[in-house]
Amino acid sequence: MKNYQFFCDFDGTITKEDTLNKFLCLYADKKWLDIEDDWIKGKIGSKECIEKQMQLFDNVDEKNINDFIDSIEIDETFNDFLNYLKSQDIDFCIVSDGFDYFIKRILKRYNIDDIKIFSNKLEIKDGKFITYFPNYNKECKPGAGVCKCNVIKSNRIVTKRVLYAGDGVSDFCAAKNVDFLFAKGKLLEYGKNTPINNLIEFSSFKDITDYIKML
Repeated sequence: MKNYQFFCDFDGTITKEDTLNKFLCLYADKKWLDIEDDWIKGKIGSKECIEKQMQLFDNVDEKNINDFIDSIEIDETFNDFLNYLKSQDIDFCIVSDGFDYFIKRILKRYNIDDIKIFSNKLEIKDGKFITYFPNYNKECKPGAGVCKCNVIKSNRIVTKRVLYAGDGVSDFCAAKNVDFLFAKGKLLEYGKNTPINNLIEFSSFKDITDYIKML
């Protein structure tokens, strides 16, 4: 058995594309791009950004939302990766600045229902999205809905080394609080220009599985 625990981003890491961004592109009022631009320029944090973006929707049709979510695909090697972690008694959880409504439905379609998830929460009520941020930390510098570094610090097992996989800006703060960082996309670029412990590039969860086997 291996003495590790694994924290993992969801959108663009487990899924093949960023679920929320695709959803906004397809269904949101174009004002979402102005809000996104404010976030990119650092005028607002990501919590405020997604909160404002989800307020742009009126008359939300739950069936259409579910049909969209059911079109999202995950990495084909993810299930095998999970099975390997279980065989090695490696704890695994998802840490996402996305929404549980999307994450849980996607995972359920792939018969994955026993994973601990730290994320923002979303409900549909009277045709509107209601957002909740149970993992928000007001001292989080990026202003994220989910303070990933705080989640890791609060849930890490002191006797285990921490592995993390991600792909984007929301993973930057988490990257400095782990022992091994599996990265792609913007996170990989960031890792190459920042002092990071054990930066490993990956393209699929098979790459991660193969690397862990060598540890």
